Amino acid sequence: MPEGLPILAPSGQSAARASQPDTPLECERYHVYDANPAPWWVTTLWLAFFVFAFGYLMLNLLSLG
Repeated sequence: MPEGLPILAPSGQSAARASQPDTPLECERYHVYDANPAPWWVTTLWLAFFVFAFGYLMLNLLSLG
């Protein structure tokens, strides 16, 4: 299938037929998956969350005893 052309369903079939995942490879157009790593600030946000959660948990567990 040439690049840039729309995907069309075969004549007389449902429009949903055009998006079937089991179609054969067409120039590897829809079967090449690129990794999308999380940005650095998302990692920093999660790290800050876990450090805070651990500190909060330890502080409260120590104050119970």
